[in-house]
Amino acid sequence: MDVVGWTATAVVVLVLLAAAAVGVRSIPDIRRYLKMRQM
Repeated sequence: MDVVGWTATAVVVLVLLAAAAVGVRSIPDIRRYLKMRQM
């Protein structure tokens, strides 16, 4: 059962890191989109 727990934890960490990377990359695009919306 320990292996299952470690695997689940590793998967969660990888997903969080991927989400953080995508979020950081998309921040400039979001700002640009908001600027276009305001105009």
